[in-house]
Amino acid sequence: MPRALSRRAVLALGAALPLLRPGAAAAAYRVGSVTVTPLRDGLFPLQPAMIPAADSPAGRALLTEAGLPAHGPSPEPVNAFLIRRGARAWLLDAGCGTVLGPGFDRVTAALAREGISPAGVETVWLTHLHADHIGGLLTPEGQARFPHADLVLQDREAALWSDPAARARAPAALAPFFDTAEAVLARYAGRIRRVSGEADLAPGIRFLPLPGHTPGHAGLLIEDGAERLLIGGDILHSRILQLPHPDWTVIWDTDPAAAIATRRRLLDRAVIEDLTLTGMHLDVRGRIERAGSGYRLIPVS
Repeated sequence: MPRALSRRAVLALGAALPLLRPGAAAAAYRVGSVTVTPLRDGLFPLQPAMIPAADSPAGRALLTEAGLPAHGPSPEPVNAFLIRRGARAWLLDAGCGTVLGPGFDRVTAALAREGISPAGVETVWLTHLHADHIGGLLTPEGQARFPHADLVLQDREAALWSDPAARARAPAALAPFFDTAEAVLARYAGRIRRVSGEADLAPGIRFLPLPGHTPGHAGLLIEDGAERLLIGGDILHSRILQLPHPDWTVIWDTDPAAAIATRRRLLDRAVIEDLTLTGMHLDVRGRIERAGSGYRLIPVS
């Protein structure tokens, strides 16, 4: 398991959130007959130490070039996505909820602006079970927020976070992650569907396994005719730092070597197939191009 910040440290970082301009999530866009709406849950103040190789002259230079303080933080979005086709409404991840303290838990309000209540979400597809992706599945009182929704996730992911032996091996700082995952799995018991590999979720929509960040980490590939969108989950936590340096890993990667290999493989695929890419910690969607030994993202409207 990775190194991790304590919950106290994460909450302390949350005190910086009022200093960051939250902005707004990107507008909805179409992928053929599918409408994709990014839902901004909040901004996370990413410190260079969370990407250890970025705590360096090279990392500080990239932050400075982006107009940010050389020593951070870098305000990174925490997104969920509302995905609709006709009258059907699905959710990809659910944000932090109240797990990481103030400054988050905005997904429900964002859904309401789209005319969707928690009761109107039929399925929540989960990229993985880290707290910033599933905390929003729970109310502040710890109950299921989406009363009629099924959860769909990779079997390897559910197995990890429900394994007492894995919890015993993990650093103590990861206890809140296990607590949140266990609470979600308990509150939605009987409404959880485990899948393996490139599982079809709906016509033209399927899971794409992206292991390394966690064993069952997955993205979502949407295809409708000639139009395609890849939502890459946590393949990138900072496009400023990790696109130029795809070998820079975050402290939450379960298997850093596998995370690097997966990131390079996915970005290469995006280049070769001219895929449009977005993710849970990206504020735009765009095309990927190679740039030296790394990559760059060219936003598309």
